[in-house]
Amino acid sequence: MPKKGSPDLTVSRIRMWAEKMGLAVILPSGENSFYLDVPVKDGCYGDFGEYIGRELVEVTRRMFPLSDKREDTFIGGLSMGGYGACRNGLKYCGTFGKVAMLSAAVHFFENPREWVRTEGNTIGELQCIGDLDAMEHTDRNPRFLMEQIKAQNAADGRNHFPDFYVACGTEDHLLGANRSIAAALKEAGACVAYEEGPGIHDWYFWDTYIQHVLRWLEIGNA
Repeated sequence: MPKKGSPDLTVSRIRMWAEKMGLAVILPSGENSFYLDVPVKDGCYGDFGEYIGRELVEVTRRMFPLSDKREDTFIGGLSMGGYGACRNGLKYCGTFGKVAMLSAAVHFFENPREWVRTEGNTIGELQCIGDLDAMEHTDRNPRFLMEQIKAQNAADGRNHFPDFYVACGTEDHLLGANRSIAAALKEAGACVAYEEGPGIHDWYFWDTYIQHVLRWLEIGNA
């Protein structure tokens, strides 16, 4: 049995399903950066957000016969990657047409500050996010990005939100945060498909619900 924390390719059947659908799946490593731009001092972090939102898309489009259309370009992730997909899907909304979030670690600005600083800071995530009070009105907070897109929508009369799929297990400690972010996205004007089902924060849930994501994408034979 694959160890907890192994790459997506070895603990889910995404490769098999992607091949059936004619879907290219790119699985970049984000270390423990939450796919954010993290200032480099003595560590190995860097501009992971810029890398995901711009560079990787441009490079893979040159390397492979991929569509350059927004409606054919998706971003998704689970747990830490779910936060990264949410944040970068909103920040680079001109690039991504759909965003999928499974058990997303979006609790930083959705849960009470003290809970986040203690129980919610299990692997030192706040080193990447920064001071929550200082970062609330920055692009580290998905709700801040929602407000920016709402303003853009009002200015030009178009809806710049990507479509969202959000799912979380009913026994997952991040359930409340996922419910909260899904509701906020809907209220902001995004089209959101939300699901809950039995499960905790593990690969059994993610391997099941990635199939729901592929059906939601409505491409190929899904």
